[in-house]
Amino acid sequence: MSEKTVKNYYQGIYITETIMGNPNGDFVDNSPRNFDGKVFTTDKCIKYNVRRFMREMVEDTENKKNMVFFYPRQSDEAELHDAKYLTKDTIFEKFFEKDFEGLKENSPDVRMFGGTFSFTGSTPKQIYGPIQLSYGKDINNAQIKRLQIGAPFATDDGKQTTTGSEAVVDDAIISYDITVNPNNYPGLLKESDLELFKKSLWYGTNLRKSTSKKTDSKLLILIKFKNSREDEKVTALNIGELKELISIENMKLRKDPNNPVKKIEINSAQLNEKLVRYKDFIEKIMIYRDPSEININIAVDGIEQDKIFIKEPSVLLNGD
Repeated sequence: MSEKTVKNYYQGIYITETIMGNPNGDFVDNSPRNFDGKVFTTDKCIKYNVRRFMREMVEDTENKKNMVFFYPRQSDEAELHDAKYLTKDTIFEKFFEKDFEGLKENSPDVRMFGGTFSFTGSTPKQIYGPIQLSYGKDINNAQIKRLQIGAPFATDDGKQTTTGSEAVVDDAIISYDITVNPNNYPGLLKESDLELFKKSLWYGTNLRKSTSKKTDSKLLILIKFKNSREDEKVTALNIGELKELISIENMKLRKDPNNPVKKIEINSAQLNEKLVRYKDFIEKIMIYRDPSEININIAVDGIEQDKIFIKEPSVLLNGD
C-alpha cells in the first residue's frame, strides 16, 4: 500500500530567536544580513537546519533510504578535516544509480523543497517544492554589535598580536512565512514528510549552536485549509503574508536591563482578524510553543476550540 500524500493546503508562521549570535551571515564579512541595519535572514539557512537534522537523525546511508540530496558530502578519500566534497553527479550516480524517480522516492528534502537538477548526459529537471519558506524578518528591532576578538596564536615572545572582529545581534526574533502547496507537484509530498519537516524545522534549528551561531525555535503555527476537491489537486487558498500580522507586545519591557522578564508576548490581534474572515475555509490550527518562553492567544470567533491545537514541541519527537 502506497504512503498517503498531503491533500491540503497549509499556511503558517515560524519564529526563532538569536541572542548574541549571528542568525544568517552574508558573503562579504559574515555579518548578520541586514538592510540599513534591519536584520533579515534567507530561507536557505532554515532549509539547511532541516536538512542537517534529517542527515543526522533519519538518513540510512547503508540502505540508501531517506537520503538528503542537497547536502554537502565528503568524498570517500577525504579525512574528517578535509574540505573535499562529492559533486551532484557523483551523488546521483553513487546513491541513486542515475535513477531520477528513485531520487524523488528516497530523498525527503527533494519532496519537501524541490530543486534544480542538471546532470551530465541527462535533460535538466526542475521541481518547485510543495514546502516554501519566505525570507525571515526581525520583529524585535535587533541591533548589530561588533565585537573585537583575538587570534588564538602568539608570537615567539608570547604576545598576541593578531586581532579581528565579528558581528552578532543583541536579540533578534525572526519571523518566517510557511506555505505547503501540494499543487506545486501533485502526489510528491507525503504525510510523513510534513511531520518530518515540522520536527526537523524545530529541532534542526535548535541544533545550530556555536560561539557565534546559536538560534532557537520559539513558535510554529500551521493553518490547515479545507480541501473541497476530489481530484489529484487540492483547494489552494493563500490569505497573504501572515508574518506581517504579528508583533511583540512586550518589546520595551524585555529590552529593559532592569526587568528580568524574558518571556515573549506575541500580539496576534491582526492575525486573529484575518483568520476570522476566512474561518469557513479553515479545517484546524496547530500551534507549537513552550509556554514558559512565549505566549500567543489565537482566538478565532466561529472556529470551535477543539479545532485549535496548542501543543508543546516535544510532541513532534514522537510524531504529531
